[in-house]
Amino acid sequence: MFELLLMRHAKSDWHGHLADIDRPLNSRGVGDAVKMGTHLNQQGLVPSCMIVSGARRTRETAELLLDGMAVPESHIIIDKELYLADFETLLEIIEVYAAENKRLLILAHNPGMDYLVSHLCSTPPELSMSGKLMTTCAVAYFHADSLDAIKNPGQATLMKLFRPKEIFLEE
Repeated sequence: MFELLLMRHAKSDWHGHLADIDRPLNSRGVGDAVKMGTHLNQQGLVPSCMIVSGARRTRETAELLLDGMAVPESHIIIDKELYLADFETLLEIIEVYAAENKRLLILAHNPGMDYLVSHLCSTPPELSMSGKLMTTCAVAYFHADSLDAIKNPGQATLMKLFRPKEIFLEE
């Protein structure tokens, strides 16, 4: 059994004249990332390894997740190929890192994350109230019988889709 957590970065700040890759998180993004780390820890979903895009907003999201869950720094890998990665690149990156990790977290961007989640599911997941699939700071949690199952459409099981606006209302 292989477990995969796909996470979109937390809400970023669009103010200022920074390049896209250099945009930081805004205050809502900071709060959501901390809460999501705590939530994943409470659910028993601490990853054995985190693969993180090189963008500032994803690196900040990863750092804030660690406020709520313990992942050794040596198990956090910045992979520049994840920055705005398309669906095929995301699959290749999972293949590279999945063999050694029972529960892998990929922290990246849309639209690639939307496409990958849709690819893995046998039935399309429900959209958020705003009509989005992977909202900012959302985590899709999958089980797969093997790494090969992830390559084939609809062969993984979506166990849960955590979205900040939905789960933090419950607390």
